[in-house]
Amino acid sequence: MIDAPGLNAPPLAPDKAAAAFKAWMRRLVTDTAELAAFDAGEIDAVMDRETVSALMMPEAQTALHDSSRIVLSAFDALPGEVCVLDAKGIVVLTSRAWRVSGAAHARAGLDVRAGENIFDACTDAPENERVHATAVAAGLREILSGTQQSLRVRYACPSRRARRVFTLTMAATSAQGAVNVLLSREWHSEPKLLGKIDGGTAGKAPEIAACVGAENRLLAALPAKDYAQLASGLESMSLTHGETLCEPGEPVRHVYFPNDCLVSLLTVVESDRALEVGLVGREGMIGASLALGVTRSSVRALVQGTGTAMKMDAKRFLREFRRSQALQRVLLQFTDSLMVQISQTAACNRFHLVEARLARSLLMTAERMRSAEFRLTHEFLAAMLGVRRVGVTVAAVALQSRGFIRYSRGNITIVDRQGLETACCPCYRYLRVTNGETG
Repeated sequence: MIDAPGLNAPPLAPDKAAAAFKAWMRRLVTDTAELAAFDAGEIDAVMDRETVSALMMPEAQTALHDSSRIVLSAFDALPGEVCVLDAKGIVVLTSRAWRVSGAAHARAGLDVRAGENIFDACTDAPENERVHATAVAAGLREILSGTQQSLRVRYACPSRRARRVFTLTMAATSAQGAVNVLLSREWHSEPKLLGKIDGGTAGKAPEIAACVGAENRLLAALPAKDYAQLASGLESMSLTHGETLCEPGEPVRHVYFPNDCLVSLLTVVESDRALEVGLVGREGMIGASLALGVTRSSVRALVQGTGTAMKMDAKRFLREFRRSQALQRVLLQFTDSLMVQISQTAACNRFHLVEARLARSLLMTAERMRSAEFRLTHEFLAAMLGVRRVGVTVAAVALQSRGFIRYSRGNITIVDRQGLETACCPCYRYLRVTNGETG
């Protein structure tokens, strides 16, 4: 075993230390030809047979360090937003543009940093980004498994001020051995519909995300091609609290896909009396009976929470429904979950206490409105629960006294969500599971 120079001696000056290290490395060279090449400066590294490891010459170490700095500087100087992941999804490197943009967008939309794991970020994504985050995770697994060489995902980050949308391109950086992934991110100033984007042209990475810009989960579940076909017939519009979309017995002339508004489905008992049997938000649509061949509404659809929705002519929708098997699948799944909600609500109104039913309704409203603050009048709450106004007042006061909500003149704020969940009847958790929610 040969000891490295200076192990038990005082430190040498840098030039003397380099000369001593080079002399020590020369002793490891045994072949005459290799020794001549070493003396001529033609060898950059020597194999230590004791440790079976390569030892680099000082000049080679300096050159490697300098070249690494050049590579890092060049990567940092890239104008695009670029990120490199290892085979486990851990961020190895990010460009300066990636970091600056992430800070500017308040780290919205999976803005991972060095050392973080993007799969963890996908799992922890906010609820309103979960569809897109799931698509990113699925795409990365395809890249890392070698199933795909490149993919593009359209990602939307909804917020109260503006919806931020970007395209995330994923590409494998190696065809052999351990595969790393190169991510590039391109933000869009305005949400773009996939119908205006060519995702099927040869040589371009295929789209795996569903809709771009639409926050409705039913639309987001559609493959890109099907959504692109549907998108040209969709019209974005605002719906206002108290607006009636359809009445019982009326022909269904339009369908609506809520984004951030809330629509209550009411069964009309008498001309001035109605009972809420279902709530529809971004998870579904209004006019789903068309999928079952029913062209007249059986309920009153009343806008409970102001917001936006995508509107489509019923005849156009039926044409697209007959054409697209994917649309048939997601719509029938929603119709099934809506039927479960209606039947469960009927049983809940019969067997559970008003306070527990009110807690359930408030949480379901908050989830669909994506806000802990909203407005519900005494009249509407009474219709939701099928009780007199005095019953609503007693239940609301009880929840407020326990510190779960604040309620004043129809303005409701959920103060303690976890506490409110404890006050719910079991129907709340059951309906969340059937609706595809977690928890």
